[in-house]
Amino acid sequence: MATVPKKTKSKPVRVGRDEASERLVQAVISLLDTTPMNELLVDLITEKAGLASGHVLVHRYFGSRLDLLSEVAHRLAGQLVEGLNGDFETFQDVSVTPVDYLGSFARHTGIIRKRALVINELALHGASPALHSEDTRKILDSLQQIFELVEVPSRAARATALNMLTLVSVEVTLS
Repeated sequence: MATVPKKTKSKPVRVGRDEASERLVQAVISLLDTTPMNELLVDLITEKAGLASGHVLVHRYFGSRLDLLSEVAHRLAGQLVEGLNGDFETFQDVSVTPVDYLGSFARHTGIIRKRALVINELALHGASPALHSEDTRKILDSLQQIFELVEVPSRAARATALNMLTLVSVEVTLS
């Protein structure tokens, strides 16, 4: 009688605090592409991160799943601002049209969608809107400066930036 080999999972490894924290954040960001928010549980996150003792690590390094999600929202905002500021630097050196910028904005919608998913989850659990307002302001500032490059008046550039973020957030909420 033949024996069926058991499936083996890769054994979680022990890592330092900084690496474990980074792995958890990156695992959430990666899982946001394929996992509905209601299935984004600590066990799945730590499995994706290749770490053992999931709940213990999340609580030790972040306080709770929601605090981990808050850190993810902050990191995504940072990535988005960095990308938009890079576009701004590029567009300053070349002749750019609004159509060029809209193509550039499309590259960033994945990050915006992920952040909107996380912000919605935090709001659902009672997090204060003020928690991430500084990050949102930085995103709006970055979008606005790019629109101003194509000579959109300042108030219109701010309104357009706000409308773009709002449309993505509404789309995420309805999907």
